[in-house]
Amino acid sequence: EKWKFPPRRERLSAEQEPIVVERIGQLWEQNLGIQAIRETLESEGWELGDNEYQRLRKKNGFRRRGDALGAYGVVEDEFLGAPGTGASKRGKAAKGEKRKADHIAPEQWLPVEDDAAPSTSGMGIGADMDMELNIIGDNAMSGSAMSQLQPPTHLLAPEEQQRRAEHLAQVQAQSDLALANRKRRRRIRGYGHLPPDDPSLAPRYGSETTLDECKAYLQLTNPLYLQVRSDYERICVEMGIERKKSVVETGIWQASKDRLVQENVHLATVTHPFQPDLDKKAIAIDCLCADVTKRMRDSKKKLTIADSNNALGLNPTTSKEIRKRFYEILEHDQYTTRLACGDVHWAELRQSWFDAVPLLQQVVDEGDAHKMKCLDILCRDATKRYNDDAVRRDPSRRQYQQSTYGPGPGSAKANGRKGKREASGSTATPAEKGSTSKRKGKRTAPQPEQSLNIDPALAPYANPVPCYFRLSPESRLIGNHPRMWLGKLTAPTIQSLHTAAASKAGAATVTKVQGIIKNGEPGPNGEEGVGEDMYQIDDDGELQVYLEAASEKSTFVVCLAGGYA
Repeated sequence: EKWKFPPRRERLSAEQEPIVVERIGQLWEQNLGIQAIRETLESEGWELGDNEYQRLRKKNGFRRRGDALGAYGVVEDEFLGAPGTGASKRGKAAKGEKRKADHIAPEQWLPVEDDAAPSTSGMGIGADMDMELNIIGDNAMSGSAMSQLQPPTHLLAPEEQQRRAEHLAQVQAQSDLALANRKRRRRIRGYGHLPPDDPSLAPRYGSETTLDECKAYLQLTNPLYLQVRSDYERICVEMGIERKKSVVETGIWQASKDRLVQENVHLATVTHPFQPDLDKKAIAIDCLCADVTKRMRDSKKKLTIADSNNALGLNPTTSKEIRKRFYEILEHDQYTTRLACGDVHWAELRQSWFDAVPLLQQVVDEGDAHKMKCLDILCRDATKRYNDDAVRRDPSRRQYQQSTYGPGPGSAKANGRKGKREASGSTATPAEKGSTSKRKGKRTAPQPEQSLNIDPALAPYANPVPCYFRLSPESRLIGNHPRMWLGKLTAPTIQSLHTAAASKAGAATVTKVQGIIKNGEPGPNGEEGVGEDMYQIDDDGELQVYLEAASEKSTFVVCLAGGYA
């Protein structure tokens, strides 16, 4: 303003701002994300700068976080210095450092009423909901009062302690009896308060083989496992497979698995007829493929919080307040797990939630299946946030989420998070790492995640083997293909040989392969040692014999058809 420089983009005028705010409110009521709202505005011709967009959101209450505390009682990093949180001094002292939930003082974990939160009464749809949230029974307590009156987390009423202990003992006895009578599958990892079963137990049926056991049978590392899943998902889309039982009788299911093995060098190697445990490997491939199709079906039916809010007629602010009510109920009850809680007490907790929010009781009375599922999504979100916060406060409550729990490499997702934490937790500088390696004397090569215990004769090469290829005169190709080229053999298999032979021709198939051996006989013009013998190669055994005879210089004559150069 002092120098009268023109702004980089035109700001909204006094007449335009109410129009934009009203449009943001409409998109907010539709539960669109912050970035999606901005993209929609830009597509409609409203180009807002970052500062102006943030100003409008803050001024009119279009924010998914409160002004002082988070929706579930955890102090947000952004508002540690806000008045009333008691964290102003700590926020200034720790400026520039990321605040973690488990470093927050205990008194700051108590959920409080956010009196300074902006009102949404001007939004129309949210106005009636705010009225309903404020009309709570006379016997109900506010969030702050409820939290201040609750006993410490390590103290429970003796009757409740006894009830929970008896319930867990009963659940454990029923679980042991069901396992003895083969009425339930194995528990390979802890579930709630129940410990895992003996790892030496075999599955009741082949279909109960775990994914980690499948990885072990097929000797898959996590990167290879993810690649196999991605490949089979692509195959399912191309072949129109949605469920195993719908295509198993027509032979399409087996054809899809055969195609997966043919297109994957590793699976083709470990399932070679000379390899052991072929029956277990076949079951492992079947279980892995069935899980891929299941995930594909579930992804189409997945509901998000935004979808649930739209089905129930809630905006983000109102939905957050409703979930906060259930969070407070769980905190007051000192909830641990659904298993320890029991179905009866869990139903009582949900009924308390319905009584606190009349809209939810109306949804229950309607009995609409889709709305009930959306209600369960909100309930699950609040429960998960409560459990995550409880683990941050008391890490000893983390009773599951193991990264390894079987004979294989373990969970790909959990190990991925673990690897990221280890990478981010490393504080050594490049210079320090270099000095450390010099002190040790020599560098060590990175080790693979898992040693592949397969037949060395069929194992993939550590370094691809270069070889020569000649184009047979019998080939039928479109375009000009080189008469001779170099290729790399990644494994001593026919599949790898065909892949290398067709590397220069798109969509071509290999119809015949011959190996050349120099026989030392004179050529047609009297040249010494230029005579050649040609041997037909049709399987892996013949290929291995040829590679041993050809030694370091392997030359193949290949006949290609149906492709283009």
